[in-house]
Amino acid sequence: MTSNAEITQKFTAAQNARDADAIAALLAEDARFESARLPIAADGRADVTQSLVDWLDAHTDYELKTIREFYAGDEGYNEWRFTAKKDGEPIETHGVDYYRFKDGLIVEKNSFRKFLF
Repeated sequence: MTSNAEITQKFTAAQNARDADAIAALLAEDARFESARLPIAADGRADVTQSLVDWLDAHTDYELKTIREFYAGDEGYNEWRFTAKKDGEPIETHGVDYYRFKDGLIVEKNSFRKFLF
C-alpha cells in the first residue's frame, strides 16, 4: 500500500516533469483543486489535471520543492517552494497545500501561498 507521503512525493515529481498522465493517475475521478488564486477551482480528474498543467505552462525553468510534510489519517499538509520564470522574470513562491486522500488517490488539494520578492 502506498503511503500518503509517497503519493504527494510522486505528485510533486509529476508536476516537476510536467507529466499530465502521471498527475492524473494520482487523482481520484472526483478530485477537487482549490487554487490560491481564488475563485479558481477545478472539479474532476481531467479539469484538475488541466488546471495544474496550464499553471505549469505559464512558467519556464520551474522547480517545485517540498520543504516539509505532515500526515494524519486521510489528510496531509505539504509545505513547498516554487521557483520559476514568468515572462522571463524570476519568481519564487512559498506555500502550503492541504491534501485529502481516499483509496490511495488525492481527492482534494487546497493551495495557500505567498509571493517572495
